[in-house]
Amino acid sequence: MLEQDHSGSEKQKPMVVFAGRSNVGKSSVMRALTGRKLKVGKRPGTTRWEKSVDLGAVLFVDTPGFGHMAGQGKKAIERAKTALVQKLEAWSSRLILAVLIIDISLFRELVERWENKGEIPIDVEFYTFLSEISQHVIVVANKIDKLPSGNRTGEIDYLQGKLPHKGQAPVIVPLSAKRGINILELKREIEKILQTEGVQIPIW
Repeated sequence: MLEQDHSGSEKQKPMVVFAGRSNVGKSSVMRALTGRKLKVGKRPGTTRWEKSVDLGAVLFVDTPGFGHMAGQGKKAIERAKTALVQKLEAWSSRLILAVLIIDISLFRELVERWENKGEIPIDVEFYTFLSEISQHVIVVANKIDKLPSGNRTGEIDYLQGKLPHKGQAPVIVPLSAKRGINILELKREIEKILQTEGVQIPIW
C-alpha cells in the first residue's frame, strides 16, 4: 500500500478515486474490493490523508472523508474539504472513475436535515462536483444491511431521485462492505467502465 504522494510510474497511472463523507465506509469498501488492509475505524475522520492501492494498470485511491471529523473544529473541517476538492481537481486528467460512497441508512435523514435549512445536502453537492470532473461516477449505497429488507428498494429509489442527472440515470450499487453484500456487482461495474476506457482489468 502506498500512502500520500505517488512517485515514479504511479504518477502516470489512471486513477479510480473513492470519496464520501466521514464514516461512510470508504476504507472498508476498498478493503472488501482489493483484499488490502486499510485503516478502518469507528471514529469519523479516521482517514486523514489519501491512501492508494496499486492494482497494476490503475491506482485505487481512498480519500479523506469530508464533513464531521472527530476532534476537529468547523474551520479545520472546512479547510480539509477545500483541500480535498483541490486535490481531486488536480487529479482530474488521470481520473477515470469516481466512486461516491454514501451511508444509505442515514441518507434520507441527512437530506431532510439539510433541505430543512434551505441548503443542498452535502452528498448531493459532492455527486454534482464529481460528475463535473469525472466522466464516470458510481454511487455506492453502503450499509444496506442496516435497513430492513422491505425498506431497501424505497431508500435506493429515494437516493436516485435526489441525485441530479441529465439523460442516463446514476449508477447505484447497494452494498454492505462489512457483510460482503454485492461486492462482486461493484467489481463488475468498475471493470465495465475500465474496459470502456481501454484500461486493463485490475489485479484484484
